[in-house]
Amino acid sequence: MAAVTDEPSANVRFTTRLEPSLRVTEAPIQLPVRLTRYGLSEVVNHLLGAAPPRPFDFLLQGELLRGSLGKAMARLALSGEEAVTLEYIELLAPPQPQAGAAHDDWVAALASQPDGGLLLTGCYDHAAYACDAAGRRVATLAGHDAPVKGVAWLQPAAGGGAARAATASKDHTVRTWRVDGETSACESIGSGHDDAVECLCANPAGSRLCSGGWDGQLLLWSGAEPAPGAAPAAPPPAAKRSRKAAAVVEAPAELSAVARLTGHHDCVAAVCWPTATMLYSAGWDGAVKAWDAGAEACTTTLPGQKAVASLSVSLLSALIATGHADHNLRVWDARLDKTALAFGPAAHKGWVTGVAWSAHRAELLLSSCHDGSVKLWDTRSTVPLHELPPHSDKALCVAWHGVEHVASGGADGQLKVSSLRLPSA
Repeated sequence: MAAVTDEPSANVRFTTRLEPSLRVTEAPIQLPVRLTRYGLSEVVNHLLGAAPPRPFDFLLQGELLRGSLGKAMARLALSGEEAVTLEYIELLAPPQPQAGAAHDDWVAALASQPDGGLLLTGCYDHAAYACDAAGRRVATLAGHDAPVKGVAWLQPAAGGGAARAATASKDHTVRTWRVDGETSACESIGSGHDDAVECLCANPAGSRLCSGGWDGQLLLWSGAEPAPGAAPAAPPPAAKRSRKAAAVVEAPAELSAVARLTGHHDCVAAVCWPTATMLYSAGWDGAVKAWDAGAEACTTTLPGQKAVASLSVSLLSALIATGHADHNLRVWDARLDKTALAFGPAAHKGWVTGVAWSAHRAELLLSSCHDGSVKLWDTRSTVPLHELPPHSDKALCVAWHGVEHVASGGADGQLKVSSLRLPSA
C-alpha cells in the first residue's frame, strides 16, 4: 500500500489559448505545490501524450511562474481552497548567436530598417556602418569629425533603390546620407547644436528627425531629400579628423533645424518618436518628457528618477521603458499616473545603457548595461527570460532587427546579432 504523505498540494486547472491539439482537460488535478515550471510542463506533456515533449511556460494571474507553485500562491495570497488556474504557453527558446561583426572602435548606436533589411551602427571611429542581418558590413558612412552617437533610417530615396540614413555626432552635427548598395554619400549637414549631439531618432514615416544633446536641447529637422542645387553646408566646427573617416562627399547641402524644444536641464541622452505626433525624450536631469511634435510643446513630464541613459516606447502596450544610472530598468504607464515601476530590481550591475521594446510582442523588452550584459525580458516576470551573449566591455546599445533578430553593440567594438523563434502568442 502506498505511503500516505502530508505533502502540501493544490487543485490545479490548466488552460491555454494554443491550438486545439495542445489542449488538455480543464478538470482540476491535485498536484504538489513544490512543482516548478519544469515539473508542471512534465505534467502537461503527460496529459497530452506528447512525443517528443514540448517545453511550456505558465501564467498565474497574468504573471510568469518563477520558482515553485507554492511560493507563487503565497505571494498572491491564494489559499488553495479553490482550484488554481494556470495558463500554459509555449516556452521562448534561448536566442541563437549569429555571425556578428567587429568594428574598429566602440559601437554606440543601432537602428534597424523597418523591414528588417539593414542594421545601421554608429561608431566611435567617427563613422557609421550599414550591416546586413548577420552583422556583416555593407557600406561605410564616413565624414564626421567625432564619435557617432545616434543613427536612424529615413524615407528611401525618390525613385526607389537607394536607402537614406541619418547620423548624429559629438562634432555637434547631424548628417543625412544616401546609401546605394556598397556606396554612400553625405546629402546634408545640420549644425544647430551648441554642444555634442548624444542621440537621434526619426518619426515612423522617416520624414523628420529629432536630435538631443549636451546643450539640453531637442532639435527637429526635416528628413526630406535635399533638392537638387541646394545651398552647400558651412564647414563643421574644427576638430581632430579621423584618418578612418576620410571619404567626405564635397559640398553637401545645408540641413536647417525646423524647431528647437527646450525643457531639459541637462544632457538629453535619449529620444524616441513612436507615432506621427508624439515624441519622447529623457536625460541626465532624470526627467522623461512627452512632446506634441506638431504643436512643438511638452505635454507631460515624468519626473524624479535618477539620470536616464536610454528610452523606448511600445505602441502595443503604451508603456515607456527607461534605463538609469542607478542600475535600474523602469517601466512607466503614463496613462495611469506619473510613477515608474522599478522593473526587475537590481536588473543590472551598472548603467542601463539601452532599452528596446519588441514591435511584435507587447511583453518583450531588451536591455543592455555597462556590466557587459544584454538581457531579454518578459514584463510578466521580474527576472529576465534569457541572457544574450555578453560583451567583454560595456554594452552600449540594443535593437530589434525584424521580427526574430536582436542586436547589441559595445565598447569591445563588437556588433552581436542573435536569432530567436517567437512562440505562438
